Amino acid sequence: MTRFFSLIGRGLLQHRAMMYLLVGFALFPLYTGFADLPFWNDVAIRIMLLGMAAMGLNLVLGYGGMVSFGHAAFFGIGAYCVGISSYYDIFNGWIHIGFSLVTCGLMGVIIGLLSLRTSGIYFIMITLAFAQMLFFAFVSLETFGGDDGMSIDRAEFGLIDLYEPLRLYFLVWAALVIVSLLLMFIVHSRFGVTLRAIKSNESRVEAMGLTPLKFKITAYVISAMICGLAGTLFASWQEYVSPDIMHWTRSGELMIIIILGGLGTLAGPLLGAIAFLLLEEFLPELIQAIAPDYAENWMIVFGPILIAIVMFGRGGLLGLLIKLFQRKGAS
Repeated sequence: MTRFFSLIGRGLLQHRAMMYLLVGFALFPLYTGFADLPFWNDVAIRIMLLGMAAMGLNLVLGYGGMVSFGHAAFFGIGAYCVGISSYYDIFNGWIHIGFSLVTCGLMGVIIGLLSLRTSGIYFIMITLAFAQMLFFAFVSLETFGGDDGMSIDRAEFGLIDLYEPLRLYFLVWAALVIVSLLLMFIVHSRFGVTLRAIKSNESRVEAMGLTPLKFKITAYVISAMICGLAGTLFASWQEYVSPDIMHWTRSGELMIIIILGGLGTLAGPLLGAIAFLLLEEFLPELIQAIAPDYAENWMIVFGPILIAIVMFGRGGLLGLLIKLFQRKGAS
């Protein structure tokens, strides 16, 4: 019984953490405007977009136990949906989003059907193979810039002028809120409970008369579409798209973000994105001040930080924060 109430308490704290993060992002432009630091709005946009993509991957990785090294491909497909549409003079942002969701959904079904019949290292290698196939396919498409990529204009959303920085900021924020609410609903639905049960013991779920493959494919498709949405908005914000956006190392980045923030939690990926990008921003400067010759190798320092969090902070940064609040509440 004590464990039951502890789990409920952790769930409430996770929801509260997510709400605090969303409210914090909504209020952040007030600070940057007052302090005259518009650059940090761009950093916050990048955090929200990578956090959104990580939240999509977390659905299959954290809740479904499926280690996918191919989700960067969906991020890139979403970005190229903007680039290809713009190449053919289609600048409507709603069409870009629709095109991205449909394309990523279809690719999710195809890759999911072929890869989810396997598990473990075989699943990892198949998803990685698909990601690299798509990467080299877009490298070879000279029409759309090939390896050099292509410059694009920001999408048009009716009367919303995305060249106004704060309008773009709040469009990304609104998408993040929608994705967060969707994932909250999914995780606490019967589907989400079954997905977690499959992660714990797939054979037992199958013995209950359910078909785990259907649940896994559905989760995989949803996560692919979320990553595609993040990629679509990323392309409009960056005004540039190239095959590098879907390289397998991007999938590795998303995994690091999830593990850093808290695997299998709602707010963890967003918290991990904040920590990851702030470390990326400040670690080089810190190392430059201490050891200038190693400033470009900031990941050498970041690696041990990640290892320490995984070893000593079970549940990532969010797990550490929850433990801290629980201790304060107990005292």
